[in-house]
Amino acid sequence: MHLPTATYRLQFRNGMDFERAIELIPHLIQLGISHLYASPIFTAVRGSTHGYDVTDFNEIDQALGGREGYQSLVRALKAHGLGIILDIVPNHMAAHLENDWWHSVVEWGRSSEFAHHFDIDWREPLTLPFLGKPFEQEVAAGRLFLAFDRNRSCLALNYCDALYPLAPASYSSILKEPHPALDRIAAIAGAVDSSDAERLHSEIAAAIGTPSVASELNDHLRRLSVDRQHLCRLHEMQPWRLKDWRTARDHLSYRRFFEITGLVGMRIEDRAVFADTHRLVLDLVKEGLVDGLRIDHIDGLADAEAYLRRLRHETGNRTYIVVEKIMQPNEALPANWPVDGTTGYEFISALAELLTEEAPPSGLWDEAQRCAAEKAVAECKLLVLGHNLNAEVGRLAELAARLGRDEDRHRIAEAIRHLIAALPVYRTYVSDRGASPRDSRILEEIAAKASAAAPAVSTEIALVTAAVKSKPGLADRQLQSEFRTRFQQLSGAAMAKGVEDTFFYRRGDYLAANEVGADPCWRPGGIDRFHEVMRHRAEEMPNGLSATATHDTKRGEDARARLYVISEAPDVWAAAVARWHEMNVERIRRLSDGDAPETSVEQFLYQSLVGTWPVEPLVSEEELSSLRERMVGFAVKALREAKLRTSWDDPDERYEAVITAFLGDLLDGRNNVFLDDFERAVRPFVRAGLVNSLSQTLMKLTAPGIPDIYQGSERLDLSLVDPDNRRGFSPRPAPPKLPKAPLTGDFEVCKQALIGICLTYRREGGADLFARGAYQPLHVEGPGSRHAAAFMRRSKDAFSVTVVPRLVFGQTDGDGLSVRPELWRNTFLVWPEDCDLKPLRNLVTDDVTESRPLVAVADILRDFPVAFLVEA
Repeated sequence: MHLPTATYRLQFRNGMDFERAIELIPHLIQLGISHLYASPIFTAVRGSTHGYDVTDFNEIDQALGGREGYQSLVRALKAHGLGIILDIVPNHMAAHLENDWWHSVVEWGRSSEFAHHFDIDWREPLTLPFLGKPFEQEVAAGRLFLAFDRNRSCLALNYCDALYPLAPASYSSILKEPHPALDRIAAIAGAVDSSDAERLHSEIAAAIGTPSVASELNDHLRRLSVDRQHLCRLHEMQPWRLKDWRTARDHLSYRRFFEITGLVGMRIEDRAVFADTHRLVLDLVKEGLVDGLRIDHIDGLADAEAYLRRLRHETGNRTYIVVEKIMQPNEALPANWPVDGTTGYEFISALAELLTEEAPPSGLWDEAQRCAAEKAVAECKLLVLGHNLNAEVGRLAELAARLGRDEDRHRIAEAIRHLIAALPVYRTYVSDRGASPRDSRILEEIAAKASAAAPAVSTEIALVTAAVKSKPGLADRQLQSEFRTRFQQLSGAAMAKGVEDTFFYRRGDYLAANEVGADPCWRPGGIDRFHEVMRHRAEEMPNGLSATATHDTKRGEDARARLYVISEAPDVWAAAVARWHEMNVERIRRLSDGDAPETSVEQFLYQSLVGTWPVEPLVSEEELSSLRERMVGFAVKALREAKLRTSWDDPDERYEAVITAFLGDLLDGRNNVFLDDFERAVRPFVRAGLVNSLSQTLMKLTAPGIPDIYQGSERLDLSLVDPDNRRGFSPRPAPPKLPKAPLTGDFEVCKQALIGICLTYRREGGADLFARGAYQPLHVEGPGSRHAAAFMRRSKDAFSVTVVPRLVFGQTDGDGLSVRPELWRNTFLVWPEDCDLKPLRNLVTDDVTESRPLVAVADILRDFPVAFLVEA
């Protein structure tokens, strides 16, 4: 296998296509990238901004350049020695009429050849929850009417220009006019089944090929559409039911991705479905047009291990495979998965250990805070399970009731909610092969915890736990397998929606910890914990990606690096927030009689603003206007995700208007008192944050794992959550040498140059060292020891040393991108006794230092904040 040495994550769409990607190749080479890491490139819903709403797994999107454009990109990459990794989406497809498979299922129902490609409960009509109001109300309002779909050559119900195909068996109730052509259509439709769908549509197209027949049909359909009772009767004849989108909260006949009704779950565990959905990507692998695969949302699959074994068998051992898997502390990637690692969220969590103050004076991490977080997380998970994901819980409760003795479904649903709320990880992996000791232990622990929280349903909790653990004695093994699978698929969605998309938007005291994959009850462990995690990573997952930003992270990597600084000065931060509140209290009273924004929301907004504040002071109204627009969009999303006073499905527009008006006033150029004070107050956080950014960048480039650079983050990345982090970017060249005595304004140049220096070394002389080298923590002693972290990567023939500063609030020097040298007075790096003393070259500055038993940190970090040393 040709392992990557560094990847560059590129988001296609939003102006990025294969032709533009080819233009980026010189930039990737300059950065030292080995593999382009592409977001989904398969045909998606027209206008998609992300590509995860796939409509055709077996076609490369023409909007990006199609198959020919993709081949041109690969040829250009290969010509420069670069590979490509594709992001594939096995869990779901777009529940959209542009999806031919989905259109067939809507038209033919259970008899469609694709009916069992999707995870649909066919004991009832297919739910289509895409109406704004109940069906009868939409009919009464004239927003639903009969139409002929010329593109598909079928009859349909038109709603907001979406043409829902009618079942051919129902044509006879529509085409009753004494017209030979219409009679012919009705006769054809009544005589065919789904296997003749293509012939049916072809003959319908031929039958109405003349303008007069087409006009006659349109007139007829227009007259029928006025008959509301007829439309309602016709609706009842379909294999589907159009519903108000709100019904998906409580009833849905198909599994979806999280709570997104526009993304329908796939039955990828079925061999035929696997073959149909992977035909093109496997062909690309076999043709040498793909070097690696990134598997999206692995926890949504029915049996992740079985899927990955099948994929590995089809792709062979030369294909690099990583999975999007979010692991909690002390959770390991299942050892029996034939993959090279994860996409790297756990690496972000490890950096939080390094760059967060372990024991701030404010008690930010005390036991009371931990207990409050644990309680709040359980409440948030129960909230989404009882509302957003209630349809999935209801379906599970019905399955469980059928497994037992037809127990009370409401009590079983409550038991399911409490069990999932108590689950400390995204999911377990119990299968027909049984439960691992790890999964058995987890299930026993959550059963005890859930019973303590809800003793009234302890009997039902025991029933559900037994079903998940696949214990013998339950009536129907197939039913038990389905229940177990759906329970485990739901638990990951509940964790993502309850923690990442609810709790993390409520907690505003330390936003740096509110990141995808973070433990909500986390307490930082500092340098020692970081070294422990990295040693484990070197042993267990040396080829996993090391990410600091992705398309799903809550904020840009440099914004997060800056927000870590708040843990160093929580009292300074608290005083600033109190001062800003006093400055703006009259504005708050004027906007909403003082009830919004609440104190917690106000703090959340101030801290979010710190993360996006520019490195150089704002000087123009254009800059301020852009920041204001970004913050307003982010604030509305954050408030809706928090689900306290507004939400996506029940927005409180008045409340949202108050918050956006507050932000508008706050970031008004005439609000000089606040803006000037904010600029002065955040400046020390900005300077220390830039040093943190360089530290986390160098750690990613040299620690165990394969560095992953998210598009544009090779320079300053102060983005907010998507869609802000998917904005276009323009690469810029970096100078061949770093500036002497760099200033804060040189940060972007310094960061990009640092990446280029280290990745070029990794790709060339250091490839074997970083692929196979051990991780060895290095001890720092002296007064400044807690402010520095160091480690060695070591193989038989080579070594490198990484040295970075940490916790430098108040230790930065004016506008210089540096740490005050007095911090390192009498502080030394202790050279390992079993490593020969050799001259060391700092690749960042090109300086040479003599190694000795004690190496002065001041010498190592004399000319640049971080150091990467190799044998001279």
